Amino acid sequence: MPGSRRNPVVVNFRAHELNTGSEEGARSDFEVMIAQLVDALHPGARRISPNPGDGGIDVFLGRLDDRIVVWQSKYFMPRVGRSHRRQITESFASAQKNARAFGYRIDKWILCVPSSMDHPTTLWWDDWKSAQHAETSTKICIWDETGLRSRLTRPEAAAVVAAFYPPRGGAPQPPAEAEGEIVVPSTDLGPGASAPHGPADQHPRGGETIRIAGRTCLLQGDPQQWRGGDAWVLRTGAATVMATPPSPARFRQVLIRRPDPDADAHAEAIETQLRLLDRVGGRRGLPRLLEGRVSSTEAAVLSARPAGRTWREVFGPVAPARARPLDRVTAVGLLTVAERLADVLAGLHDAGHTHRALTPDGVVLPDPTDPRGTPALRDLGLAGVRRRPGEGPAEYRAPEQERLGFHGAEVGFRTDVHRLAAMTYHCLTGRPPARGLPAPLRAFGFDVPAELDEVLLASVDPDPDRRPARPGLLIPALRAGIDRLARAGH
Repeated sequence: MPGSRRNPVVVNFRAHELNTGSEEGARSDFEVMIAQLVDALHPGARRISPNPGDGGIDVFLGRLDDRIVVWQSKYFMPRVGRSHRRQITESFASAQKNARAFGYRIDKWILCVPSSMDHPTTLWWDDWKSAQHAETSTKICIWDETGLRSRLTRPEAAAVVAAFYPPRGGAPQPPAEAEGEIVVPSTDLGPGASAPHGPADQHPRGGETIRIAGRTCLLQGDPQQWRGGDAWVLRTGAATVMATPPSPARFRQVLIRRPDPDADAHAEAIETQLRLLDRVGGRRGLPRLLEGRVSSTEAAVLSARPAGRTWREVFGPVAPARARPLDRVTAVGLLTVAERLADVLAGLHDAGHTHRALTPDGVVLPDPTDPRGTPALRDLGLAGVRRRPGEGPAEYRAPEQERLGFHGAEVGFRTDVHRLAAMTYHCLTGRPPARGLPAPLRAFGFDVPAELDEVLLASVDPDPDRRPARPGLLIPALRAGIDRLARAGH
């Protein structure tokens, strides 16, 4: 029927506050949503990472040596009123000032807000944008709550909706599969697990509330779930602990229906993570324990979910068609994060455990205004989980994770070395490291010391015995690369 809407998108922009637990966190979360929405609707759009400022740009499309379109996000709630006019004016002026300073032109400037303007501010906006257009020739537009909801209903935005605004109750409609793209579920959950595959395997969905370790939790997105027949159910995912204030969290939970060796193994892994978090949680880049319990029917751990942008959001990797080596400044930023992340992993290793599931989504970057900030691990990965073939996310999976046979204590440590080095190499060059003999960074135009090339290439060697034994051994080479690239800019 013309004009009818099937499966309409219901968006409550307050979800950003619920998801992060604070208004400050909501601003950052909303900005990330805008960046992903713009990229979905306009492939090729990019974010600007503050260093120290962002040039008055959150997201842009075009070239910074020619003409661009700018999106500026402002988390103004519950309405846009008089108190917000100065921020709008200053943001636009900052963008224009930097455009003049660096010699590019802003064709269009788009303000993105999750609410609507009150009547006086609407009148002000219309007059203000006309005056600014006459002065600068920049077209000014707004994506307010109505415009955003309209754009979020488009098929291209389905993944953004699923990530930020999961439906309350009922199964969400999955986005259509991209042509030629196969989504493979992670197989990182340990012994005896099988992925759900039919109506009998229904499980909670994003937006529903469930009990985890005795706490009421709102699921943020669909959790991953595995079953061991009728003996146990294992779930992992993101949630918000409903407390005052709400606490964003990651969880791992096994529900035990009857005695079973695999259920016992999952419960033991969770108990190990609880002990580990109780001992070192909250230290330099490691998750902080919120709640946990181990009983005959449930074993669960809730850890604090750090706020901020992920490695993937800032450094990639991007789709192969858009991949290219990073520019020098961004490469310095990536190597700096990699160096500090190596130190975080070293802290986990000092406690006797390994992550073994590192991906760009599992690393949360520090506040860009803090020059000494430490990246944070989203969770403990497979720490305490029994090793098995095919463990961990397929992205950057080390060869020894594919098969049995490499079970020495060193392998877990060298596995983390491989994952960190492979992520770093891929995002720097735009290409994943080839198995066997990857090209050195210098082949991609990077002026880096031979030491960095040698360490990175050794770290992704298929044989774990030929890799550095600990992530900390990468730090001197990463620092040398940072220093060389930074000096090249002076």
